[in-house]
Amino acid sequence: MSKKIKILIACSLILNILLIGLVMGNVSHRFFEGDSLKRKQPELSLKLSSEKEQLFLDTMRKVRQENRDTHVQMKEIREKIFAILVAPEFNENAYESEVKKLHEMRGLMMQQYSNATKELAKQFSQEEREALAEYLKDAARSRRSISKDNRTH
Repeated sequence: MSKKIKILIACSLILNILLIGLVMGNVSHRFFEGDSLKRKQPELSLKLSSEKEQLFLDTMRKVRQENRDTHVQMKEIREKIFAILVAPEFNENAYESEVKKLHEMRGLMMQQYSNATKELAKQFSQEEREALAEYLKDAARSRRSISKDNRTH
């Protein structure tokens, strides 16, 4: 091989390695900073007794379990919405109907989380409720941040 080809291959290899490193660095937070209850609660754990912490974890697990079927249904509805969007003829009524279903499902999920939070709040002291509120704010910020990272510009 000629010297120019060797240099070109070496440069290409170096650039590819740098690109892989850049991509891994930008997406690694999705794997290590996820919305896991265990990873996000240290501040909450410091302010809750072990019984209240366990109550919180059990309650959130229960809500997530209850919402699993809703997540599956929402995914199916999103697929229908995208199918309507790419169809040769756009069906406005079908689109609006599916979007309405999707919003209802989201509302149902939010209602379940809201009810769980209400039940926890009834059993928590004011200081514990403050810690819970701070945890919920941080979790919401984290979800918004991850959501922004997933957007294309």
